[in-house]
Amino acid sequence: MRIESTTNQRIKTVRRLQRSRERHQTGRTLLEGPKLIEAALDAGVVPVEVYTVDRGSTVERCEAAGTEVIETNRMVLETIGTTVEPQDPIAVIEVPEVQPLRAERVVVLVEIADPGNLGTLIRSAAALGWQVALIGGADPWNPKVLRSGAGAHFAQVPVRVSDLSEIAALGFTTVATIIAGGLPPDEIGSGSSLALLIGNEAHGLPAEMVYACDLTMTIPMTGKTESLNAAVSGAIAMYAVVAESGST
Repeated sequence: MRIESTTNQRIKTVRRLQRSRERHQTGRTLLEGPKLIEAALDAGVVPVEVYTVDRGSTVERCEAAGTEVIETNRMVLETIGTTVEPQDPIAVIEVPEVQPLRAERVVVLVEIADPGNLGTLIRSAAALGWQVALIGGADPWNPKVLRSGAGAHFAQVPVRVSDLSEIAALGFTTVATIIAGGLPPDEIGSGSSLALLIGNEAHGLPAEMVYACDLTMTIPMTGKTESLNAAVSGAIAMYAVVAESGST
């Protein structure tokens, strides 16, 4: 559907999706650029509406799927986008429904605050075959997190849980990652469903949560660096467990 202009109210409504509170209230978020929108379409998530300056194949695909297409100008894109020079097009989507935790391996991201780290961890989890559970932390449907996730959200929709007991009640063997003193990955084992916990960038996992876990794991490091970035350590930990189980 071609619309030559948009009302100020409509633009304001879309722009409010930049705020976490509005995303939670409406169940919607923003996707910027063709790659993210194509990833959503591939997963069966059809945008509600898409804003574009220069129609292209992604917009045509959206329109064919039933999306309302609003042709606009760069000023509007820059108003509703979350980057200095947002990619064309920008889409509004309904956040996909969360599925129950069912995977053999779940990575539990605890209070991950940085959108870039959260998105990277979700991307790594999807690549390595881990389902993602979240306890606190940044909004996984923040456009910044979505950009860092590079479409992984649609392959592996993150599941928000209240606390560790909700994970343990499902029968997972819980494994806390700690800086020192934990088992190496090759001693974790792969005979049961695993829930691997990755902690906050600055503080790691709460002591009481570590104590409540079945096992602790430490990534062996031969260098002089004391710790790793949360996204890096999480990716290494997930890979190490998968590699040791022979699933690579």
